[in-house]
Amino acid sequence: MKMAFVNDSCERLGVEYISAVLKQAGHETKLFVDPQLFDDEFITVKWLSHRFDYKEHLIRDLKEYKPDLIGISVVTGFYQWACTMARMIKEEMDVPIIFGGIHPTSVPERVIKNDFVDMVCVGEGEYPMLELVNSIQKGSIDYSIKNIWFKHNGNIIQNEIRELLDNLDSLPFADHDIYYDLSKFFKASYNLSTSRGCPYACTYCSHSYLHELYRGKGRYVRQRSVYNVISELLEAKRKYGFNLVVFMDDCFGMDIHWLKDFSQEYKKNIGVQYICTMHPQHIYPESASILKKSGCCQVTLGIQSFDESIRKGLMSRDMSNEALFKAMNTIQDESINLLVDNIYGFPGQDEESLIHLASFYTHRKPKRIFFYKLKYFPNTIIMKKAQESNELSVFASQEILDGKIEGGLSLDSFMRSRKNGSKIYPRLQFFFFLLDILPGRMTRYIIKNRLYRYYPSFLNPALFVAMRTIFASDIDTRLLRSRIIPRYISFMRKRLCQA
Repeated sequence: MKMAFVNDSCERLGVEYISAVLKQAGHETKLFVDPQLFDDEFITVKWLSHRFDYKEHLIRDLKEYKPDLIGISVVTGFYQWACTMARMIKEEMDVPIIFGGIHPTSVPERVIKNDFVDMVCVGEGEYPMLELVNSIQKGSIDYSIKNIWFKHNGNIIQNEIRELLDNLDSLPFADHDIYYDLSKFFKASYNLSTSRGCPYACTYCSHSYLHELYRGKGRYVRQRSVYNVISELLEAKRKYGFNLVVFMDDCFGMDIHWLKDFSQEYKKNIGVQYICTMHPQHIYPESASILKKSGCCQVTLGIQSFDESIRKGLMSRDMSNEALFKAMNTIQDESINLLVDNIYGFPGQDEESLIHLASFYTHRKPKRIFFYKLKYFPNTIIMKKAQESNELSVFASQEILDGKIEGGLSLDSFMRSRKNGSKIYPRLQFFFFLLDILPGRMTRYIIKNRLYRYYPSFLNPALFVAMRTIFASDIDTRLLRSRIIPRYISFMRKRLCQA
């Protein structure tokens, strides 16, 4: 049977695992990508996105392939894109469409009501999708498959969630070929995950919802064996010859005993640089030393806020500022590049709180500092709290459930405060982008004299971010460039040739 995956511009490990399971069972899979030129997760230029829109060409290729089933993996930020894509497909093809991914998992009852959605996969999809494809091949859909919701005879069948897959080693290795065969821009690094789930339930993160969804359905946090991870990397190294590995885990190396074994095997058998994301609570001298010796060249830490009342009370991240500083220093003491994530725009957060956050980075600077405005994701704890406190109106809540959230930075317009249209947020945002570039003495002077208030608000911070991305030297940004530039060149050339 032929399964088509319609994809946004990002590589999706979930798609690769489902494809691997289907291929292992003898089915055929193929990927169709919308490059989302000038309208992706990083930056938006509406008039250019219309000029280089690729959807009609994707559908033309899809019709030539003649799939038996079409799957779309959907994150909240791209839900509206997925709806547009599915609606266009339905107008041209009579093929069942199934939505999966974190957004349909969070609000399946909302997603399945769309005329262009026939089924929804809730939660992990490898074996539910295999059972579905097998049943379609036999000519009679099994409407009792756990994790999948169906439309049937005018009714919606809501099947229960199955037990979580406990042994991750039982899965075939993710099918990277489905992406690599399509375009070289996916080959900038080899991406994989050594675990599933997160031991924490930060209020702003979808894990806070998934912990509840899977309660009583098995271990939420699961770890692949070191042998299994190294076996995948050895096979991929022979096949693709990569020079950078990106571990996609939410909390890489959370088990120090696993990390020790991994470090020895990785250094001996793989021997290329890798980057990862870790939780500050898992950083101490021993773990940092292990990371360095095994080839880790960059760690991203989620700091989020240096206001303990916000971090502990609103985020459920129970760490002291001293512990955060210690984690940052420990990484830098091993000469590992440190990137830090921060979130602003929490209910009740004012200018003073944001300046307090900026002040912490004037003393010992990471390699790169990222600031993201808070986004409410469906059914997360923080969204529920905001609804209860009326921080989010009924209308705003509905917008979020429909995936209408702020995307990447826009060159057409820029962010304003939710309250009274204040210009302080875009001005502070611009200052945040400068923090890891300017000397500490200069940033302290700017903060002391509030000079950021004089940033000309008619200038779009997105212009600066675009330039920053072009010239920044951290590995994360170099990797981003190596993915974005070939994508734009490749698909713009195709689009112009097809015009």
